Amino acid sequence: MRRKQFLIEFLGALGAKEIQWNKETDTSISGSVIYEINDPEEVQDFIWHVQESEVPSENVRSLAELLNEKCLLSIDQISVSRHELRSLYSKKLGRSVPEKEFITILEALESIEVPMVDEGNETDVYFIHE
Repeated sequence: MRRKQFLIEFLGALGAKEIQWNKETDTSISGSVIYEINDPEEVQDFIWHVQESEVPSENVRSLAELLNEKCLLSIDQISVSRHELRSLYSKKLGRSVPEKEFITILEALESIEVPMVDEGNETDVYFIHE
């Protein structure tokens, strides 16, 4: 369940309007990202090779959620400064997040790659960067 919650925010920040879940195993979760609800051509399959126990922390999910809610990505690049992002994140959490802690959370988010699947093959990855 945590995998789905994380992917909703992570892929949502990257433009997903909806996610159709295909298969969930102990070691992976797959589905299809829908970019435009009324356009069947605007779909991208994915598979994330992560066990439920390996899902990024709630802090990382909250940062992805912030990027999604505030539309803070330009394609896959964060569109605000690190300082501004930390300020927005602190406001979201209701506490001042120390810079070192924030950088750890941001780097964890930036290390995540979710492979895209085309015709059964992993061809590219979803990721977020500064």
